[in-house]
Amino acid sequence: MKRLAKIVLGTAALLATMPCAVAQQGPGEREAQAHLPQARSPLWGILRMTRITVDDARGLFTASHPPAVRALVGKTLTFTGFIMPLNAAASGNHFLLSKYTPVCPFCPPGEPNEVVEVHTAQPIVYSDKMVNVTGKFGLENNGDNGLFFQLASASVR
Repeated sequence: MKRLAKIVLGTAALLATMPCAVAQQGPGEREAQAHLPQARSPLWGILRMTRITVDDARGLFTASHPPAVRALVGKTLTFTGFIMPLNAAASGNHFLLSKYTPVCPFCPPGEPNEVVEVHTAQPIVYSDKMVNVTGKFGLENNGDNGLFFQLASASVR
C-alpha cells in the first residue's frame, strides 16, 4: 500500500511539470490557466523563488531554496489554493495544494515550486473550491517525486 501511495504521489508530482497528454493541452496551457481562478497569497510568490532543475537522464528534480523560503520553515502558515487529491476517494488527509485551478484530474497545474504536499490532522472532504489550509511549513527533498514543500498537522477551512 505504501508503494502504491508513492507511485500515485510521484505520478501526480511529475505530471505537474508536463503538458497533460490526456487533455492534449498545448503550449498555451499556462496562458489559459491564467484566466481561471487562482490563489493570490504572497506565500506562493515566495515559494516560486525556489529554483527547480531537472536531470532528465536520472528523472530527478533538485530544488535550491533561497533564504526567504528557508525562513518559513517551522512556522505555522496559511496557504490559499485548490486541493488536488492523490486518489479517487471523496475525502482523506494527504493531498497536494496548488495555487491554480485544476483543469484535468490526471495533470496537476503548476510547477514543482507551486505545489505543497499537505498532511491534515483529521480527514477532510475534498472540494473543488478554493480553500485555506493552515499547517506547519517544512521543506522536503523528494527529488524523485518533485515535491519540495510540505504542510504538516494541517487543517482546512
